[in-house]
Amino acid sequence: FTRRQKTVYNACLHLHQYAASILKPGISIIDYTEKIGDEATVIFQKIGLLKKSDVKNENPEDRAYRKYLYHGISHHLGIDVHDLGTRTEPIKAGMVFTIEPGIYIEEEQMGIRIENNFWITKNGNKDLMKNIPITVEDIEAMMKK
Repeated sequence: FTRRQKTVYNACLHLHQYAASILKPGISIIDYTEKIGDEATVIFQKIGLLKKSDVKNENPEDRAYRKYLYHGISHHLGIDVHDLGTRTEPIKAGMVFTIEPGIYIEEEQMGIRIENNFWITKNGNKDLMKNIPITVEDIEAMMKK
């Protein structure tokens, strides 16, 4: 990883970890996505992708962070890879979702996406891919082998 790639990757990893921390029974996909958008807005300012003026002048229907994170954060998994499910009903235990934030910076020709699958439990979730290296340090160590 270059220094900039590490910065962007770690920002994406932060969004992934934040998304995992709030994906639990009771939240709707709409509210979940809004909260992650709020966090992305803060992170994207920290890494120089957005300015305060971008956020101040954003269209609420097309938020500024969407320039760099333009796809959904999660979707239902089931019989189909993109299983059908409502965006307004609360998430329930037993459901399975992806968490897949991505940061795409066209002007830097860089795109990073981290995608894992999560099973919703009674009190939270379980990362079904928890044994796969996900940090910069773990990935770099594995690549050196």
